[in-house]
Amino acid sequence: MKIEGVLFLAAGYGRRNEPLTLIRPKALLPFGNTSVLGRLAGQIRPVCPRRIRINASRCPEALLNEISSVWPEEICELYFEERPLGVSATLARHASIMDTGIWMVVNTDMVIEDFNALGLVEHHRKTGSTWTALTGDFPPDGSYSPLLMNEDMKFGCGGMQKTHYWGVSLMEPSIPAAAAKIQASGGMFSELASRVAADGSRLTACRGNGRWLDMGRIDILRRNILSGGSFIHPTACISSDVSLRGVWNIGRGCILGSGTFLRDSVMLDGSSLESGTLEESILPWFCSSRDGEFV
Repeated sequence: MKIEGVLFLAAGYGRRNEPLTLIRPKALLPFGNTSVLGRLAGQIRPVCPRRIRINASRCPEALLNEISSVWPEEICELYFEERPLGVSATLARHASIMDTGIWMVVNTDMVIEDFNALGLVEHHRKTGSTWTALTGDFPPDGSYSPLLMNEDMKFGCGGMQKTHYWGVSLMEPSIPAAAAKIQASGGMFSELASRVAADGSRLTACRGNGRWLDMGRIDILRRNILSGGSFIHPTACISSDVSLRGVWNIGRGCILGSGTFLRDSVMLDGSSLESGTLEESILPWFCSSRDGEFV
């Protein structure tokens, strides 16, 4: 089962994750033995997209390299946005590219533990929808705006039932074409969905399984990264007398010096713990810590 393409949305500034995202975008945060973007890309592979596009404002080449490690380089394309345009405006800019077949539009600031991409495509085709949004349970912490739908799981036309958008949509060409026609600049659901639903488009929600993890909130980021399990990148340099406790994620090129202690923490690529301890913390990309102080 094939779709025409996937559009990864990775152009946000990531202000909720600053200062981490001042160096790299949140799509490159780790999860297990890969990145958030890498995991999403792997989950989508079964639908065999013919084209892959990613928009980016920060570290565009690093993001392109990440998706090119999953799919052939010749089908991967980068769209640079000097400043983030917002989802509706991005869809409008890509309308001429998304003019054939089904496109999957994917946020890159979340992890979906059990993402059945094939099941989502099957649901989209079975219902004859113009736009299918993957939804599910709200996270237990935080406040998220609900997507309203009616008893038939249709959205964009009002309704009293509340669900949480999980950041993945399937769209027929008429949706980005409508975004370009109306020059949509507001929210994807607050403006675009209501406009296309009023014009007769069929917009349906498809309920997902498992958990949705927010990788865009710094207050819960460490916990969500570590839910992917312990991982040490093969290029990390770790002294023989290092003490590791709990769960950890130690990235590419990280260094743990002699006698250091790490518990329930994340070391992002290029960081080093020269001495002392790192407990329940995230050591930012390319930063060094010595006895609890950044150096």
